[in-house]
Amino acid sequence: MPSDHAQATGTAVPPPGPTPPAGQYESGIVLAGRARRLAARVLDMAVWAVVSAPVTGLVTTVTQQGDTRAVAGMGAAALVWLVLHPLALSRFGSTLGKAALGVRIVRMRDGSRPGFLQALSRECCYLFLTVIPLVGLVNAASCLWDEPYHRCWHDNIAGTLAVDRKAFAARRAAVG
Repeated sequence: MPSDHAQATGTAVPPPGPTPPAGQYESGIVLAGRARRLAARVLDMAVWAVVSAPVTGLVTTVTQQGDTRAVAGMGAAALVWLVLHPLALSRFGSTLGKAALGVRIVRMRDGSRPGFLQALSRECCYLFLTVIPLVGLVNAASCLWDEPYHRCWHDNIAGTLAVDRKAFAARRAAVG
């Protein structure tokens, strides 16, 4: 069994003890390292902040009342996230941050790109869990104890997995 260091650096995952359910993607894949995944998420959040700022500004300018403006602004920002991320994941398997850092999101069952609805459910789960005090932190940390694939709750719920883009492409090409 590889050491924790080997798994953290994105080396091949050992086969799980029990046999995976029928149709589930086989073991031996190369996971994206946790630090790279976190850095990709931070980069995605920075890109989202830049892209959503004009939309949020426009919505809050148009909305006249105080509390309603804040809610409308947060709703607009969330809507930008829920449009951009699922589109990028379903079309390319990565968002800008994930692509820049070599992370790809795949379906757990077969290793293909998630469809739009699966990517949307992943991102809805992520946003929902993030807004609940402390639950968002537990979601982000859950990859530390999830075995053997080190998935966060939003990946477990959506049936997705974060893999190393280059190693995954090479494996897919070798398998056929």
